[in-house]
Amino acid sequence: MRNKYTMVLIAIVASFAIILGSCRRRSQISNREETTLIDEPMEEIKGDSMIYGLSCDGSSDSVIVIWPFYGNPISYSCIEAKMQGHIIGKPQIGDWIAIMVNPEDTTEATFVINLDQLKGTWTYPVLPVMKELQNMSHRMQRRMMANMPDSVKQTYFIPREYGFTLKRSNKAQAVGRIMRSSTLEDDSPVQYPEVKNYKQWNMLNGKLILVSGERTMMPKKSHEKHKKPKNVIDTLEFIYMDDDSLILKHHGERIGFHRKENAMKANEKATKAQKIQDEKK
Repeated sequence: MRNKYTMVLIAIVASFAIILGSCRRRSQISNREETTLIDEPMEEIKGDSMIYGLSCDGSSDSVIVIWPFYGNPISYSCIEAKMQGHIIGKPQIGDWIAIMVNPEDTTEATFVINLDQLKGTWTYPVLPVMKELQNMSHRMQRRMMANMPDSVKQTYFIPREYGFTLKRSNKAQAVGRIMRSSTLEDDSPVQYPEVKNYKQWNMLNGKLILVSGERTMMPKKSHEKHKKPKNVIDTLEFIYMDDDSLILKHHGERIGFHRKENAMKANEKATKAQKIQDEKK
């Protein structure tokens, strides 16, 4: 009798392993941040019709199999999405993905994105401009830059990396700030674009939603009250993504991002260069 119960227990454990194996998480890729198993669905946005879940065994160039957070695995045709370039990233078994279904054909996925691949730190290079050149035309700015001594360029025109880090639970963080005193900032002849204070991200019908808030200053007097910061919402379209590259479109302009190890590493060189510059003042 004891052996009979043992065999039944082994059979149950084996069956459970097979079920999990069909949608198992693959090994963590070293150049992705936080590729841990998602234990909670994406925070819902009103009007979002995307389906979220795990990519399952059986997915191919023509079929995507998703295990929704609520329900059983479902197969969708994705041939048209592949042809239209609407498969963003490379979904692998166990990856957290999101899809959009054709309302006129519920067997077809019109958009697929690998959210596990999307998470992490993405940046693009930014150069400052001379403060006195801001009101000049782009042509005049280029002419002034061409006549500028290389020593001045090397001192002040230090490239920085701007962008964002996308984390679990819809949390986002801005990339691009360099710590320095406000006095030195005022004395500098160059000025960098403003860094957006990203704090949240989400998906909405195949588009990336980034939420940023205004940076608030401490009140000058004790009786002054803080003003509640206003949220700014940016809607970006996906063009392309692989392990190291991401292309998004914002207000008709394409922005090419590169993956960084983390937010601290993104501006490590710029921070060191800025520190040397500040020590000379």
